[in-house]
Amino acid sequence: MIDLLTALIIFIVIITLMIILRIKLLKNTEIKQSDILIAIIPIILWLLLTGKIEKFEFGDLKIQTAFLEASTSPITKQITPLKLPVRTITIDEKRGTEQIPRLIRNKTEALIFVLDYGHYYGPAIEEYLKRLSEHHFFNYIIIIDSNEKFIGIVNARELNTIFLSRQASFNSHDFANWINNSNITALEKLPGYLPIKNAIKKDMDKHTVLEKMETLNIDILPVIDENDKFVGIVERARLTASLIIDVAKKVK
Repeated sequence: MIDLLTALIIFIVIITLMIILRIKLLKNTEIKQSDILIAIIPIILWLLLTGKIEKFEFGDLKIQTAFLEASTSPITKQITPLKLPVRTITIDEKRGTEQIPRLIRNKTEALIFVLDYGHYYGPAIEEYLKRLSEHHFFNYIIIIDSNEKFIGIVNARELNTIFLSRQASFNSHDFANWINNSNITALEKLPGYLPIKNAIKKDMDKHTVLEKMETLNIDILPVIDENDKFVGIVERARLTASLIIDVAKKVK
């Protein structure tokens, strides 16, 4: 959730930009009430979201109404679909790593692993993560079951760091075994692991999602559809920005 310091910084930046624009375009430095109102929105949002105030009135305007309307709107437009492999990748001992160049060319953002597949091979998985993690676009591992139902999401970069460490409590062999044998309890040890119970539906409202992020103290949540299939992720920063934009539109 946006904090007070960030809100104050945004306020100062907005006011500064407005002064610069007025000097350049209108040849004056007068700041109107509407300018102050738009700039103060981040602070008001912080106060409302943290429960420090229930509403804010500025002249005839009640921010409470605008905020409630914005926060109860669905997150649909803020969902980021990830660029996944077109088909499930076979990462076994025989096939090796020949598919990695294609994944890099396609700027693949996440790999999909299917529980109970039975043929995942630890060293090959380790090579996939090592080479893909060299590229900024790769970030996640998505775990699903044989019916394509979402099971969990993992931070691929952190997992790669663990695989490269000799002091880690588990390695790529363990990971492959956990996936091959559907050991969900063991998978919960993985870095940044978020199970389906923490996933959100794509029609949930912004306030509920931000509240869940605050409770879990995380900045992203996986999104699933009505059939529990993975849709994408939603990020705290993008949600907060969309709230500010929505409120700004309503108070103009």
